[in-house]
Amino acid sequence: MLLFGERSNIAHHTRHKSVPKERLVISIPIRRKPECEVYALLWLSENSQSQITSLLSDECGILYGSIQRNMHLTVYHGRRELPGLTPSVKSVKIVADVAETRFMVLAPGGENPRPGLIPSESSIGIRLTRRNQAIPEIMELRRSVYQKETPNIVRNRPLTSDWTSAFGARHYQPHIRLIRPGSGVDDDLTKIGKIFRSKLEVLEFDRFGIRIWYNKTSH
Repeated sequence: MLLFGERSNIAHHTRHKSVPKERLVISIPIRRKPECEVYALLWLSENSQSQITSLLSDECGILYGSIQRNMHLTVYHGRRELPGLTPSVKSVKIVADVAETRFMVLAPGGENPRPGLIPSESSIGIRLTRRNQAIPEIMELRRSVYQKETPNIVRNRPLTSDWTSAFGARHYQPHIRLIRPGSGVDDDLTKIGKIFRSKLEVLEFDRFGIRIWYNKTSH
């Protein structure tokens, strides 16, 4: 049987015994910057942008400073250089019917209301439905870019198609950002959507361009 003093001595000896400390190593993956960013953009005409800005400000109560400038639709986005693709801009004439647009929060799953997704704190835009009369021409422009992809270029990713993307969000939705975060827009986007579709009939795109940004460390 151990006496109290013996137990105390053992505890004292253990307390001063040198015990090697284990090192906690945390591995943090380093996210590489893409070699480049490739965008194919379709810009709204100045007239359509002016109509949208006036409508959102005067009819919907959106502060002018919260309304997006330089409104455009992203036709294609990639993170690899594509052969034969160079920066350019050309005139086009593509008309979208506003009846086939829907307001959405520009965030994953933003097509439908969901808990935690507050429209007034996010970017808001419109998406063109697949029934929109502009879709065939938009897809023609999209194909002119994504058909330059190859398996070697996208590196083990599925190639871009009409409605899927190799980079970014998997499912492609033609959309235009209209309202910046902090706008105070009503959480029920059907309200602003009804006003938008009742006041405007068409949206006109008049320029299509390719923009390429290179990562400085890659070149």
